[in-house]
Amino acid sequence: MTKMDWQINIENLAARVAETYGSDVAASVFARYDATCFDDLSPAYYDQVFGDLMLIDADG
Repeated sequence: MTKMDWQINIENLAARVAETYGSDVAASVFARYDATCFDDLSPAYYDQVFGDLMLIDADG
């Protein structure tokens, strides 16, 4: 996937998680990887953040 693909997917999932569980829950996923949003997330963690957000979203 391109960086843009990752950004779209991660930001969309983060928005869904925030809508369901609150922005603090979505922010906590980024915080685990020393980031506050996609823009300061290391590319090495894109797949982990995406996976974490998917798991949370699936619970909703």
